[in-house]
Amino acid sequence: MYRATEISRCLICVVPADRAGALLAPLREHFAGEPRVAVLVEQRALSSEREPASLGGARRHQRAPIAERDPKRALPPELYREARGVRLVQRLEPLGRVHEDTDTIELARLSRVKDPAAVSELWWRFSERVHVRLRRRVGELAAATATPEVLGCILDDLDRYDPEQQPLTAWLDAVVDRYADGRVQSPY
Repeated sequence: MYRATEISRCLICVVPADRAGALLAPLREHFAGEPRVAVLVEQRALSSEREPASLGGARRHQRAPIAERDPKRALPPELYREARGVRLVQRLEPLGRVHEDTDTIELARLSRVKDPAAVSELWWRFSERVHVRLRRRVGELAAATATPEVLGCILDDLDRYDPEQQPLTAWLDAVVDRYADGRVQSPY
């Protein structure tokens, strides 16, 4: 079982169970100085995401939105080759009222410095725009599963956003387009 402090951290480095013997210790050592990063072994089976809702019309538990970040940006180069299957997951905090009046440029700045409440507010404000553009580019089915990756791309590239050069909406559109251009698009 995971300790509550590990789960509540901002970033979770998820190590595939079959790679834990080789990677767990070096990754924990690498992230030891990062209190907001937990290194955990994947425990869920792939099919657990597709469990049917229980009988009686009860709703399935909805997981918090996540961003699939680029693990290579956080890993030491000597682990790149060994780290196949490693995921860097950022759980979004529940939306609160902290940044409801914060302007967009300030939200982007605060998100760059890893303010979890700002990241959640920024995503809440722009997620529909991102979803619509993504659906147009890759189709409904692919867009439904790509959201965590796209959010990760947005957060990974946010340090490149310059409000003096373009509005955030245009920048977001460009990030979604780059993501879509890199995907193999289905004819369906």
